[in-house]
Amino acid sequence: MKEKKRQRGRPATERGPYNPLPTRQLGRASDEDWELLKAAAAASGKSFTQWALAVLLRVARRRLK
Repeated sequence: MKEKKRQRGRPATERGPYNPLPTRQLGRASDEDWELLKAAAAASGKSFTQWALAVLLRVARRRLK
């Protein structure tokens, strides 16, 4: 029987007191914050990525004026 091949890189860290928040698309965010962001994206009728990109670009343009 063949042995299972080891994967490259360091294994993902598990959630715990030292690492309480999972990695999200925008970094680490609490479950409550993440649900709020997803609800805002759903209310706009866009995917999360489309919604977040539009919001971030709008803020970036305003800041760079």
